[in-house]
Amino acid sequence: MRVAKYIRVSTNLQDFRRQEDGLNDYIERNKDWLFYASFDDMMTGKHDQRDGFQRMMKSARSNGFQILVVWDLDRLGRSLVDLIHNCNVLMKLNIQIHFVNANMILNNSPETQFTFHILGAAAQFESNLISRRVKEGMDAAKRRGKKFGPPLKLGKRKQNEFKQMWTEGTTVKDMMNHFKISKSTIMRYRRSLELKPRGEDQYRKIPDRPEWTKVDLDNKSKYVHLNGLEGSITLPQKKADRYWKKHQR
Repeated sequence: MRVAKYIRVSTNLQDFRRQEDGLNDYIERNKDWLFYASFDDMMTGKHDQRDGFQRMMKSARSNGFQILVVWDLDRLGRSLVDLIHNCNVLMKLNIQIHFVNANMILNNSPETQFTFHILGAAAQFESNLISRRVKEGMDAAKRRGKKFGPPLKLGKRKQNEFKQMWTEGTTVKDMMNHFKISKSTIMRYRRSLELKPRGEDQYRKIPDRPEWTKVDLDNKSKYVHLNGLEGSITLPQKKADRYWKKHQR
């Protein structure tokens, strides 16, 4: 069986010797292995396009080797989620992965699958924690008044002009032509400048306005047209039903 080594150090202040010596000793103890190649990287694991890693994966896909030896788990992935993904890809190619320092072998055995499921659960937990921290951080930033999304391209003077035109009821089309921006940008500016949506007062009067009731169109998709709002929109039947349920008192 052909065996390959993968070695990664984060900076040039580290050397390969500790990993390389350990992997060489491990390979020498397995007399029926035939050494294939060593794939090396000297960069942080955060980078996707690690040259040595990419060459190793290319060789794996072409069945260049059947066993991969790595010094430790954190050498093969940027995170636990990334490690799980990389191991999954390699195992689907029928490659055994030996993490020497961790004394762990990943293959298609039941014991490996059990270990892998535990790692997968831990990876999902890590991913959920990261998502929650990001959301909490964004919520805290919003409470401090931080704005997210692309910055507004209109200067202060034009922003004041935008506010005045919106308040006076200038049509969206005229504003698009005036500022040379799209309708979606108009709506984004309206939200960013905290301007009142058009027709907000009328939302509460929907039951009293017959021309604002939903109309089923005679077509296969059963689309529904909602009129009288901030730019008429067309929604699928189910979404339209949810919309009207939300806005009716």
